Amino acid sequence: MSSLSRVSTDQKLIEMWLHGRPISTVKEYHRDVNRFFSFIGKGLQECQLEDLQDYSTHLDEQGIKSSTKKRKLNVVKSLFTFATKLNYTRFNVAAALKMPKGDTALASRILRQTEVLKLINCPKLSVRDRVFLRFVYATGVRVSEACRLRWEDFQERDSGEVQVTVLGKGEKLRTVLVPITVWVELDQLHGHEHVFTGATGNAIDRVMAHKIIKNAALLTGVNPKVSMHWLRHCNASHALAKGASLALVRDSLGHASVATSDKYLHSSPTDSTSNYLGF
Repeated sequence: MSSLSRVSTDQKLIEMWLHGRPISTVKEYHRDVNRFFSFIGKGLQECQLEDLQDYSTHLDEQGIKSSTKKRKLNVVKSLFTFATKLNYTRFNVAAALKMPKGDTALASRILRQTEVLKLINCPKLSVRDRVFLRFVYATGVRVSEACRLRWEDFQERDSGEVQVTVLGKGEKLRTVLVPITVWVELDQLHGHEHVFTGATGNAIDRVMAHKIIKNAALLTGVNPKVSMHWLRHCNASHALAKGASLALVRDSLGHASVATSDKYLHSSPTDSTSNYLGF
């Protein structure tokens, strides 16, 4: 019983679970778990599998997408796993919760490479907007990762190659290669601390990034549903189609953590998905 009392309240446990995560993740996870607890009307230690199943059914009744439901349930399952590891709960009741199948709509969010090139090379876009889109597609970085990039994150090698160190989810660092053609274009934007900035010199945010790609889609006639995250999907899909390995895609896009023993190898990669996209 003493081990169960180490964490006295659900709120304290949640704070420990969220500790060290990016601010955007903390806000999103807080929102998801608060909605879960509001629905079940009881504390975490009193929660049973049927409560989780009822919540899953409730999400279905809300008409949300399968991928969104899966994300919300994964957040809850993560909290329960953490609680069990700390002996705050005796059993991980969420472990038996069945998850929705993968999002079958992924294929519809992967543009043909000809469509992507049309989108990212649109001559009617400003230099910043065009380079922003080209950089995100070439490197496969998340939009939040691209928005907060600083010039100090880039490094030119003696070989002439350029690499960029990206701060990803879970505050994990990864390094990817930047095509020389894209680097030359990026160099035109020098002038402020951040790479991609607005009129005030401050870094652009996700809202501005959304406007950039929507405007590009409007100007080029590409699927109007396109989002910045689609370019990340396209990077992975197109690179795999041209011979990149799954492991390389995983490391370049930050889909999985890199083992500590491999950190020196991955801090100066010899390959990256950008090498497979024809830049």
